[in-house]
Amino acid sequence: NVFVMRVIPFEEKYRDKCHEICIHTGSPDNLVNEEHRKFSLLMYCDPYLDHGKCFLLQDDQGEIQGYILCAESYASFKEYIQEYFEQIKKVAPSFVYRCDISEYEAYQEEYPAHLHVDILENCCGNGSGTLLMHTLLDALKKEHVPGIMVGVAKNNQRAFNFYQKMGFQILEEAEYGYILGQKL
Repeated sequence: NVFVMRVIPFEEKYRDKCHEICIHTGSPDNLVNEEHRKFSLLMYCDPYLDHGKCFLLQDDQGEIQGYILCAESYASFKEYIQEYFEQIKKVAPSFVYRCDISEYEAYQEEYPAHLHVDILENCCGNGSGTLLMHTLLDALKKEHVPGIMVGVAKNNQRAFNFYQKMGFQILEEAEYGYILGQKL
């Protein structure tokens, strides 16, 4: 299938579809463990939809096939993520230990923004990620955001290669992954 993709800004009417994409592109545990599913949405999706800069990938049928979610400022993210951590304590207590964003702290001056990209498998590899990334980076440059970072698991070679292709550099290598950054 060849899709014609376009990027649109997030609108509230697409929240359920964003949730679905978050669940289906994240850990396989999301599909079988309700607590994990709630944690994933409260940690990696809703804080960005509610407070961040978010763009959606829409196919020629009007269906949302992916997104790029961004917190533009680590300092403000650190403030508003607390309410989501409180919700996680209530609905996903087994995952409270993962309520940690400290990996971003060391780089917040030069790279205050961070992002998540998730695209459904059937739309990967056709330039969709590049389209989303260029849209976000252009928007951040217009707002004079000095840099952006992203965490990537070591076992996610496809994502690592994508970010390197997009101009991200390794800032830090840890046991489980990398922190990558790009100055804007």
